[in-house]
Order: sequence, then C-alpha cells, then structure tokens
Amino acid sequence: MVPSATTSPDVLLVPGAFSGPWIYADVVERLAAQDVEAQVVALPSVGGPSTGDGFGADVAAVRGALDAVGRPVVLVAHSYGGSVITDAAAGPHPNVLELVYLCAAAPGSGASMASTTAAVTPEGQDSPIQVGDDGLASFPREVARQALFNDADDDRAAVALDQLRPQDMSGTDRPIETAAWTELPYVNVSGTADLVPRAVAPDFPAGAAQSVELPSGHCPQWTEPELVADLIVERLRTER
Repeated sequence: MVPSATTSPDVLLVPGAFSGPWIYADVVERLAAQDVEAQVVALPSVGGPSTGDGFGADVAAVRGALDAVGRPVVLVAHSYGGSVITDAAAGPHPNVLELVYLCAAAPGSGASMASTTAAVTPEGQDSPIQVGDDGLASFPREVARQALFNDADDDRAAVALDQLRPQDMSGTDRPIETAAWTELPYVNVSGTADLVPRAVAPDFPAGAAQSVELPSGHCPQWTEPELVADLIVERLRTER
C-alpha cells in the first residue's frame, strides 16, 4: 500500500499516463525497508473527465506537492510524467535535489509533450492510443500488454492492465517555457527492452549526471521494483 501524504518525504514519485500510485507500490515498500520515505503524486488527468487542460492540472499537482514538502527531495517521474516534472520543477524549484527520468519524456524548453512525441513517431505510423467522444485517451488492452508490460508474466501484467484508466491528454500541446532539466541535475533511466519511443529533446541524454540502463520494458517500477528502489537510494546518498 502506498503511504499517505507526508510533509517530509525523501522522494516524490510521479506516475505516467493511464496509471496511478499503485504502479509504484512495490518500489515504495522496498524504499521503506531501506528507511527511505516516499510519496506518490496522483495525477488528476488520470481517470477523470476531460477538463481542457489535463496537463496543466498535473503540473499544478506536482508543483503543489513540491511546495508542501519539508525539505528538498529527489523527484522521480515515469513516461508521460517526465514532461510533467519538466514543467513543474522549473525555476528551478528549491525543493528538488535531482530529477530522475524513468523511461520518461523530457521535452526541451519551448517544446511540448505533443511536439516531442511527434518528433519521435515514424512518419505514417498511426498512434495506438484511442481517443473517445469524451475526450479521454486509452490504450487497447492488447496493445498496452505489449507496449507497457512486455517483460512481465501474464499474471503480473494482468494485475497492471486491470488498473489502467483513461487519460485526459488536453494541454499536452502547450509549450514548456523552461525545461527543469536544463536547471537541475538529472538522471536518465532507460529499459533495455522498452518498446515505447523516448520523447526526449535531442540534447537531453548528453547532460545527464548519470545514465542507467535497466533490464526491463517500459515500466521498470512494476516489473523490476527492487532495481528502481536501489537506484533511488543511490541517488539520495549521492545528493545528500
């Protein structure tokens, strides 16, 4: 179970699109076993109605969580969540020690999540994401199984697939004024079996304080939680 919000976590964890705090549950448990307290920020764009600016609501939620913490933290984000922290931690935010991009998007200054994703999408390839009449996006189950959890066994994948929710993608075309990774130290984490193209700025990989490859697909916090937890603990020790 993910612990309730606290004013003094060591780590803030941000999920990606379609998922919630549940996807970090095993990471949180393993961090707690190493005396590291983590808080997961639930993204308001997941599972709710389309608001016209789902991305803006997510940025506000992460920024609010950063404002509330009692000390600087390591800020970790997965997939779409990377674009959220790229905006939310800009300034730079004084309560961020370091950013960790976990198979995550990293738009550059002046770019958006949508434009960065378009830049890495092969010409003529249709997106597997479906958008309904309600304005919410979703993954067909069989596509999500292959794209997100290709390295999980069937039972483990099914548990995750049952918890995916529709995503409000509105606002993802809004350019980010200043990318937080240009102002703060950051770690670039990729999965060796990740099938999802990384939506990152061209100069993002070169500036990382550390680049790490995990033997995983797109969601290592679900399929390799021990490795993710150990990496976070290592980064905390480095920064503090």
